This record gives sequence, structure tokens and C-alpha cells, in this order.
Amino acid sequence: MSFAGAEAVDELDGPVVIPSPNGGAIAARLAEREVVVLAGALRNRTAVADRVLALQEERGERTIVAIVAAGEQETPAGADARSAIRFTIEDQLAAGAIVDALVGLGIDHTSPEAAVACAAFEGLRHATTHLIGASGSAVELVEQGFRTDVRFASERDASRVVPELRGGVFLG
Repeated sequence: MSFAGAEAVDELDGPVVIPSPNGGAIAARLAEREVVVLAGALRNRTAVADRVLALQEERGERTIVAIVAAGEQETPAGADARSAIRFTIEDQLAAGAIVDALVGLGIDHTSPEAAVACAAFEGLRHATTHLIGASGSAVELVEQGFRTDVRFASERDASRVVPELRGGVFLG
């Protein structure tokens, strides 16, 4: 869920804005459908699962959950202003981690895509910090001076904040 870069942070005062152009565009389109849009990541995976379970209990019925591994928007070298979406392992692992947390709460009816993301996370859970740190996105961020941010984003269950999109802004 490319909202991996959009999660709120418990340790800081005030809003935190980390751009995720593709994730932001997807979130905005989902909000047009008047559905609940949450920002999930490795950092808040269990809190997101708890919030989904609470929403389901509030509604008193089964709830459909779409976990979106949005990828990253980029302009390929030599291309004009058109953009392409690049697969990102950090989004795939975060999506799988959230599915894993949902399964841990008993919400285990999943799509094949969710099952594959979950299996990837389960099989690689001990390597997530290394894999994310070695990913193309992380290499780019480190080159831009954001090494600490990469490590921060790869932490698991470090936050209980579950940002929800309201009025075009994620609020925690």
C-alpha cells in the first residue's frame, strides 16, 4: 500500500507529510467513492488490522477490505512527461504484513493477490529491513540523504497511529 510513505508518526509533534504521488492519487480516487481510506505500512500494520476489525464490528457485518500496493510513479529516462508505475517491494511487503496482521485477528478470507502478498511477507519477515534497505526506492532515498528515513520506514509495529483520509487529508 504505497501509503507506506504516508503514515503518521507517534514520535513527532504536528503533521508529517511524506510525498507518495501514486498512493495519494489512489487514495483520492477511493475517497470519491465514500469509502474509509486508511494509511498502512509496516510501522502500523497491527494497528491498521485492529482498526479494520473495529470497523467491521461497528458495522455489524462483513467488511470488504482492499489493500493497495500502489507502487511508485516515475518518468523513465528519455521519456517525455508520461509516467510509469514501478513495482516496489516495500509496498508489497507492507501489504503482505497488513494481511498477515488481519489473518492473525481471524479475518482470513483473502483474495489470491492478498494471499500471495501475505506469503511473501511471511517468508521474508526476517529479511524485511535488509530487503527494503537494498530496494531501488531506498537506494534513491539514501542518495538524497534520507538513510535514516529508510530505516524508520522499515520498522515493524512501531506506531499505533492509523491515519484516515478525511477531507483530502490523512488525520491520525
